[in-house]
Amino acid sequence: MLYGHGDDAFRYGDKIKLNFSSNVYYGADLTKLRDYVMQHFDVVSHYPEPQPHELEQLLAERLGVPENTVLITNGANEAIYLIAQLYKGWASVIPQPTFSEYADACKAYNHLISYDNADELNILPEDRLYWICNPNNPTGNVLLKPLVNRIIRQNPRYLYVIDQSYADYTLQPMLEPKEMTDCYNVMLIHSLSKKYCIPGLRLGYMFSSPIIIERLRRIRQPWTVNSLAIEAGKYLLRNDPRMIPDLKEYLMEAQRLYHQLSEIEGLMVMDTATNFMLANMDFGDTTELKKWLIDNYGILIRDASNFRGLDNHCFRVTARRPEENDLLIEAIRQYKAWKSTNT
Repeated sequence: MLYGHGDDAFRYGDKIKLNFSSNVYYGADLTKLRDYVMQHFDVVSHYPEPQPHELEQLLAERLGVPENTVLITNGANEAIYLIAQLYKGWASVIPQPTFSEYADACKAYNHLISYDNADELNILPEDRLYWICNPNNPTGNVLLKPLVNRIIRQNPRYLYVIDQSYADYTLQPMLEPKEMTDCYNVMLIHSLSKKYCIPGLRLGYMFSSPIIIERLRRIRQPWTVNSLAIEAGKYLLRNDPRMIPDLKEYLMEAQRLYHQLSEIEGLMVMDTATNFMLANMDFGDTTELKKWLIDNYGILIRDASNFRGLDNHCFRVTARRPEENDLLIEAIRQYKAWKSTNT
């Protein structure tokens, strides 16, 4: 889904004034990171490490795990495709709706895919991966940590890919790598891009058993993580700046947005434990709504109709500042009014 993601503001030139389509926190202060990267800009004149071992050492120290259990990747997406490649031809169970790249990666490597249909589950081979996005994109729901831990440990013959890219956007506890070092059937995916609000630099990582990590190293291409991303990663792991000043307050504002949107008649919003939420409307279609909001307010939302299991009445938005959220609410109300007079 190369062009099916959120934050497609690049399509609209300077028309976008408020971007509600990206799940990454909007207000991060990147000044110190920018200054550090510029001071080390000369790294671009040299090849980076073929594999970013120094950065992996820093990460392992921060996580409190052995270095041979972590793998730095070019965003979480590289991790997804590496896993699909390593287990080419396996069966993959991908409950829906969820992040589309799991299915895209599995299709690229000839997986037998089940979208959690009970009849299909009964006939799948035992060489099986379960893909779980937690917190889940696009719904914002979170599976409880004890439940996920129990499922993994009670089913050792299956492999579990737990994508925790949005772990820093919820107050719910997530699986910690240091708690899973005795578990050999789990792969945890994390996104430094989302944690530190740097999606353009593409930094992610994986945690798993030494055997799985070594196999992944053998199949990955060299130099997938560029020099500037490596330098930025070093600064971020050494300093661990807090990009969301007050997560609790931010999520409270997300809940206010959720409740205000839910009060619009004909709009159903799913419960969320994160900063983003999925909505379904019965007074228009999201392609039209998206265009109308851009043309009239410069507001960009995420058209969620291309998620499997969703349709053209579904969209996703991410909380911003209170006054900006109020503008979004009013804009959707105005769209509904406009729609009622033009049908």
